[in-house]
Amino acid sequence: MSLKSQSTTRWLAALLSCAATASQAQSIWPPQPTALSGQVGDYQRMTCPKRVPPPYSGPLLIDSKYDQGDASKSTLSATQSRQSREIHARLSEYSQRLAQFADYYLQADQPQQAAVGLACLDQWLQAWAVAGALQSREASKTGIAARKWSLAAIASTLLKTQALSGGQPPLAPEQRQWLQRLAELVIEDYSPRQQPGFAYFNNHDYWAGWAVAATGMLLDRPDYIAWGERNFRQALGQISPSVHGDYAYLPNELARGRLAANYTHYALVPLMLLAESSQRNGPGLSAADSAKLQQLANFAVRSVLAAGSLPELDGQAQEAVPVHKMTWLLPFLSRYPQHALALQLYQAENAEVDAYSQIGGRIKPLYPTLP
Repeated sequence: MSLKSQSTTRWLAALLSCAATASQAQSIWPPQPTALSGQVGDYQRMTCPKRVPPPYSGPLLIDSKYDQGDASKSTLSATQSRQSREIHARLSEYSQRLAQFADYYLQADQPQQAAVGLACLDQWLQAWAVAGALQSREASKTGIAARKWSLAAIASTLLKTQALSGGQPPLAPEQRQWLQRLAELVIEDYSPRQQPGFAYFNNHDYWAGWAVAATGMLLDRPDYIAWGERNFRQALGQISPSVHGDYAYLPNELARGRLAANYTHYALVPLMLLAESSQRNGPGLSAADSAKLQQLANFAVRSVLAAGSLPELDGQAQEAVPVHKMTWLLPFLSRYPQHALALQLYQAENAEVDAYSQIGGRIKPLYPTLP
């Protein structure tokens, strides 16, 4: 075994040892109850006005939306099956509705309204948990990805809502068991990609890391958080400094051609949430870690505001980055408030970089120091 391999092995052993002995998993979002949080009453006796859609427990056989013949995976496929589109739509609707219920609670100005938001979130979660949704092992590569995205959305929504509501909704046993099972499946699906030398470790793995770590925070499972931390550390190792300036990039996201900017921002969302997890649950960010994240942010910002200044983009016009994929700016600026380029992008978007259902909808209220 090489010295480098021995060092990595010792680091992982220490990390897992810390996880095993940690007394309690810490959410990245500490309690910040709203003014109505103590007035909602017994919301569990209410009926949600939005009918729960039938839980999806079938095979996760979903075709990619991208043409697999295109090496950059930046061309939409003309042959994605109707079944794939329908399954994707059902899973997306479920995740988006959960985030909407959380935001309905957040925006409430009456106790009754807040109670409805919590009732709907709890009842929709319970229905899919009891049915064992999303657990099929008959899954395509994109179906496996969809399970991980769904878990990231569900766990993020619950972490956010519990932070803003004084711990509501508490998870029922069936809900805890379901989330644990989904986390175990994501670990099973993505652990092979953690092997040294795996060439395609990318945003999928960052999102898997966040999905499992977020579930660990909900279920008080430090071992899940440690698994997510491992993905975060592998991602940090991929951040490559440019020879052309004070920025760095992710090679596998850069390889997406005209979608390089889009996927860099998309990758930064789970990376910044995992960075917050590392700070809360250990081992934390070193000065070198912080420097890498800030250099990656420099690339991400310039890919939007000055793409022509980045030789790595090879002159390719970049597809516009949706503003919700810039949500990483919220935890980033909360941690690095003096970062000039990040502030520039935040201000250019009028501070409206929020409302991403894949991390629970609106999260800006969780960062009260931001303008």
